[in-house]
Formats: sequence, C-alpha cells, structure tokens
Amino acid sequence: MRPLELTLQGFQSYAARHTFDFRDRHLLGVVGPIGSGKSSLLDGIAFALYGKTPRAGSKTKDLINQRGASAHVELWFEVEGEIWRAVRALRRRGQSAHNLYRHIEADPESERLEEVTGERAMTSRIDELLGLDFDAFNRSVFLAQNRFAEFLQATAAQRDAVLKGVFGFDRLDQMAAVAKDRRDDLRGQLADLERLRGEVETDREALRSTEPALEAARLRSAELDASRTRAGELEAAAETGRRDVERAERRLGELKDIAAQLPARKQTAGLLDRAIAGSELLEAAAGALSETTAELEAARRHHAEAVKQTGGPEVIAKVAGLIDRKADLTKRLEVLAEHAGTAAARTQRAVDDLATAEAKAVADGEAEESTRVAQAEASRAVDEADAALHAARHESMAVALRKEIAAGDTCPVCAQTVTTVPPPGKVAALERAEKVSRQVRAALNDAREAHTAAATVRAGAVAEVALRASALESAKQMESDARQELTETQSSDIVLATELAELVPGEDPITEMESRRRTLAESSALVEASSGREAAARAALEELRSGQGRVSTELVTLATTVATLAGQLGGDLRPGATPGELAESLDGLRQLWEAANDETTAEREAAGSREAGSASELSLVRSGLGLEGDETIAEAQQQAAAEHGRLAGEVSALATRIAKFEELEAGSAEAVARLDTYTTLAADLLPARFLKFILDEERRALAELGSEHFERMTRGRYRFTTDGEFDVADLSAAEAERRAESLSGGETFLASLSLALALAEMVTRSGGRLDAFFLDEGFGSLDPEHLDLAMEGIEALVGGNRLVAVVSHVPQLRDRVEDLIELDNDPVTGDTIVVRA
Repeated sequence: MRPLELTLQGFQSYAARHTFDFRDRHLLGVVGPIGSGKSSLLDGIAFALYGKTPRAGSKTKDLINQRGASAHVELWFEVEGEIWRAVRALRRRGQSAHNLYRHIEADPESERLEEVTGERAMTSRIDELLGLDFDAFNRSVFLAQNRFAEFLQATAAQRDAVLKGVFGFDRLDQMAAVAKDRRDDLRGQLADLERLRGEVETDREALRSTEPALEAARLRSAELDASRTRAGELEAAAETGRRDVERAERRLGELKDIAAQLPARKQTAGLLDRAIAGSELLEAAAGALSETTAELEAARRHHAEAVKQTGGPEVIAKVAGLIDRKADLTKRLEVLAEHAGTAAARTQRAVDDLATAEAKAVADGEAEESTRVAQAEASRAVDEADAALHAARHESMAVALRKEIAAGDTCPVCAQTVTTVPPPGKVAALERAEKVSRQVRAALNDAREAHTAAATVRAGAVAEVALRASALESAKQMESDARQELTETQSSDIVLATELAELVPGEDPITEMESRRRTLAESSALVEASSGREAAARAALEELRSGQGRVSTELVTLATTVATLAGQLGGDLRPGATPGELAESLDGLRQLWEAANDETTAEREAAGSREAGSASELSLVRSGLGLEGDETIAEAQQQAAAEHGRLAGEVSALATRIAKFEELEAGSAEAVARLDTYTTLAADLLPARFLKFILDEERRALAELGSEHFERMTRGRYRFTTDGEFDVADLSAAEAERRAESLSGGETFLASLSLALALAEMVTRSGGRLDAFFLDEGFGSLDPEHLDLAMEGIEALVGGNRLVAVVSHVPQLRDRVEDLIELDNDPVTGDTIVVRA
C-alpha cells in the first residue's frame, strides 16, 4: 500500500480542511511542537483504511473536532498498480458514511471500476487488499506512538499473521481451500458411481420393456396421421355447410329486423299530405310579409324626413340643454351682481378701519416717546446720585481712618509714613446722599414701568394697523374676484344666446323646440307601429317555415331510411325530392324485401342438405379409427404423438443414465488417483504443516537480518536469538539470553526499529506488499549517537517507490530530513496550523 494523498477536515485538531500530497515523496518528516497534530495526521491514514486508530480504537466519535459536528477523511492510495480512494465521514448525530472506490486514475472525476459501501464491507476489502488486518498493520507498517514495540513483544501467532500478510502467504490458505474443494468434488463423484451401480440394472430392464410400447405408439400416430387428410376434408365440408346454414339464418333474422323498420303505409301517407298543404301556406305568409315590409320602409322614409326638418333628437336635446343653461346663467348673473355690491361695501369699511387704526398708532407712538424721554432723565439723575453717594462714602471712610492713626504711623492706604493727621470732620453728607440715591432709583423704576406700558400699547396699535391693512387687501381681492366672475358670466351668457339663436331662429325658442319634438315623436310612433306589423308577419312566416322544416326533416329521414334499407337488401333506390317520387320508392323497397326473403330461405335449405351428407360420411371414418364421443381425429393424433414423445423421453433418460454410469465407471480409476492427490495436498497445506514450516523459516531469517541492524545500532552489544522467538542475546554478558521486555525504553525502540528495517528489506527482496512505513515518536529516548544510527537505518528503508514517514518533535530530526511537513497549533483554539505541507 503506497499513500498518494490525504485530506482531513473536522478530524481531531484539524478543524479546517487540509490536504497532504505524498506523491514523489520518500523520506518524510512530520515535525512540530507537542499537541500540533503530528500523530493525528497518521491517525487519519489509519482511520481512512480501517475505520479506527491505534490511540482511539473504535471510539470514533472522539475523533471529531471538539467544536465540530462531523469529520471527513479521504485517502488516495495505490496497491499493486491499482488506484483506490477511501472516504469515511463521521457525524455526532446521524449515520456515518464509509465508501471505497477503485478509479482508473487518481482523479475524483475519473471512471470508477469498483465501489464498496458500508463500514464492515469496506474494512473487509481493505484487509484483503493490504493482506493485513488492523492489528497486523499496527505491528508492521504503522508503529504508532507508544506502540512501536508491539511486533517485538507479540505472540508467535500474532507475528505469523503479520508475516502472512506482508509476504502474501495468505495465498497458501486459498490453495488449501481449492485442494479441499476438488477433493470433496471427487469424493462426490465416486459416491454417485456407487449409488448408480445399484440403479443401472433396473434402468436396463425398464429400457427393454419400454421400447415395444414406443413402437406401438409410433404406428398408432402414423395411422391417425394417414386418415387425418380425408377426415379433415369431411370435417371442413360439414363445417362449411353448418356455417352456410348459420349465415342464412342470420340473414333471415336481419330481414326480419328490416321488415320491422319498413315505414308504415298510413304514417307515410299522412306525412306526404302535410308536405303538400304546407307549401301553399308558406306562399301566402310570404306575400303578407312583403306588404308589411313595404309599409315599414315608407314609415322609415317619413321619419328620416322629419329628422331632417327638426334636426333630430340630438339637436332637440342640445337646444333643451342650452335653454336650461341660459336660465341658470340668468339666475347666476343676479347673484353675482349682488355679490359684487357686497364686496365693494366691505372694501370701503376696511379703508375706514385702517385709517382709524393708523391714527391711534400715531398717538400711541407719541405717548411712548414721552415715557422714553422721562426714563432717560431718571437714569441721568441716578448716575448723578450714585457719584455723590460714592464720594460721600469715601469721605466717611477717611473720617473713620483719621481716628485710628497718629503721626509716624504707616498709612494703610498709600503705605507712606504719616507726618500730620488731618483734623476730624463730620459724616452727615453720607446719609443725605444715600436718601437721594433711593429716591432717584425709585423714580427710575416708575419711569421704566411707564415706558414699558407705553411701548406695549404702541406695539398693539402697530399690529392692529398691519391687521387692518391685510383685511383691506383681502376685501379688495374679493371685490376684484367678484367683478371678474360677473364679467366672465356675462360673456358666457352672450355666447350661449348666440348659439341658441343659430339653432332655433325666432323670438320664442322654447315653442319652436316643442313643435319639433312633437313632429319627431309622431314619425317615430309611425315607424314603431309599422315595425310591429312587419315583425308579426315575419314571425308567422318563420313559424310556418319551422313547421314545414320539420316536415322536410321527416321527408329526408324517410328518404334516408328507404335508401339505407334498400342497400341492406342489395338494391339501389334513390328517392326523389317530391312526395310522389318518395311514394314510388317506398313501393320498390317493399318488393326488394320480399325477393331477398325468398332467396335466403332457399339457400338455408340447400346448406342443410350439404352439412348432413358430410357428417354421415365422417361418422363412418371415425368408426373405422375406433374414435368415440366428441374426440376429433386431430385430438387423437395429438394424444398419440404425445404418448410417443413421452415414451421416447423415458427411453432417452434411461439410455443417458446408463451411459453416464458407464462413463463414470470407465474413469473411476483416474478419479481415485486424483482423489489421493488432492487429499494429500489438503492435508499438507494445513496451517500447522507447510505454512508453519515457511513461517518458521521467515521468522529465523527476520531474526538474523534484524540482528545485523540491532548489533550495529547498539555498537555490538545486542543480537536476537536464532530460534525465531526474538529474545535478546546480550553479547556483553557472554551472549546471555534475556526477554525483550527487560530492555530499557531506548533499547526497546532500537530493537523494534531493527526488526522493522529487516522486515522492509525482506519484503523488498521478495516483491512483497510493504510500500509504506510510519514511525511515530520514540526518538526522544535516544542519545545523539544512537539517534544517528537509528536515522541511518531509517534512511536505508527508502528505496523504489516506498514512503517512510517519521513523526517526532526531536530537533535533530529536522536537521536529518529535508522533506518536512511542519505543523503548529493555534494558542487559543488548539487547532492545527499547517506551516509547511
């Protein structure tokens, strides 16, 4: 098995989809820190092949990424030149999928040559293809982490299973099965010979007694066959006579049916009378319709002239509409004139109101200006009082300060030495200044309030002016609109009067319109009356035509019946269209029926005579052949032939069984000799004999070749024992033998690696199936010297098309292997990151 390409998605730490190409790669290193997914990559190969892994076993749900709901693994690989694709899918919920395909080439779109579906069937086919089951695969091809010593420490039977698959010795089991099958077949043949020996004499006696009966059956069949021709002619003649009688009787029955269909004389006579009378009535009704149609045409011409004179209903209706509109416009003009006067009065009132509001606004503005001047004067008085109060306060503070200092002190105001203290003064001016300040401030507040009130009044007056001005504009617009609408309506009234005068000249259009309307109504009534009389005449004519049409239909039906029945009687009658011609055809039809009835009666009697004569002669022939009852000569001949065939079959079967016995008896000596040969082969090819011998030899050869590698890697200290049990001979202790389980971890790894190298070398020499080798960790237990020796041995594995994949986190491995798959892990999720593939 040679891997070509591996795809992982949702598998263990491989959350995202990753594909690894192994084509044209031989020595491959898989490196990365602990937990980066190195071993999971090899687990993917094992799972794709066997549906389980060395670490997880059959607990496949644990292989799904912890944050995923499913896992997908796909492996392309080659076995003995054939391309295979293994696809397995796991789901936390629902059924998993397992499929194996053989392709014509390594392309999913290429032709499929074989398909295996289902977990058990797929794994069984993999076992057959690789020659290794899962355990044997792990002991020879896939040295998984912490399990690389399994082949070394396995039982003899487990090692034999590996060697059988690797070297193709499972073919010996197939050879043993073939030998056993052929031995059992020969035993069955000889048993059949003994069984037939007792039966063959009975068959020979039965053959001697059956042969005379066979000859008698042949003679009877020949006799019946010779009489069959004449009997057939007689049977045919009798059958022909019988059919002719039946045909004549059927024809007489048909003539009876035709007689029942012949038209009755009384009914046909009444129909012909109605046809003649109906023609006369139709002619009179057609004349009446012609007269009423002429009257209607005259009324219509008179109505057309009235329409021309009056202008027609459209003109009358238009004039009526114009008169109504003229009355409405007259009323509308009166209303609009009144509205225009009202609008003019409203405009005058708005002018007066605006003038009043403007005068009030002027007066309020003068009053507001007066309060503004008073407020300004009060503000100046406050400023003067504040200045006087400020000076009085300074003066008061100076008087108070003089009382606190003496000559020679430092002045607290100017920081100078006081030389002379001024005399003390009075502070009566301060109280007076404060009183004046309060009075003028009160006056300022009053002035401000008066000004605010006057400003508010003035603002209201200004707003009123604006309101009155807006009302004036609105009144002017309403007056303008009213006068414009009045003018437009007056113009419409003039146009309407002109149009009415054109349609109805004269001073009184209403009277003229009524006169035209009466004239038009009278002409319409005349047309309607004439139309009613014409419709009545037409209806009467149609009713007569309908009745005559039914009569005509009956006449056509009668003519069709006559022609049809005449055709059934073998005649050719074609009734004419007149009642007289139809009456002549009816007489001819009755004559045809009478002639046909007489002829058919005579044919029936002649056919009966022919049938009776043929039947009498046939009875004599049947008596001569010994036939009884209703049995025909053909049936008797068929029975005789069937009896002859049955006896011939029995004779043939007896002769065949006798010949088979004689053939078996002639070859019995050869069969006994071949039975001895295959019995010996089946015994010799048992696993405990020839295969055991071959496997013992292979184990010894494996131990010998493995010892060479083991001794080289341990610098001459260890070899394997020569008995093929893979115990260890310690060359440093006088070749003392010890169990492999007693070796240290590093020594166990070197011993296992030595056997793996030897197994690969032996397979290469013999053309076996080991095209891949996977080693997962174990190098950490080796010192640099033994690591170099181990790598030299691993490098020796590479040859031809073999892939050797080594998984390790040991730094020295990165230096020894050029072709690397480098992995890392996400520090947050733990998912695998492929640095280099």
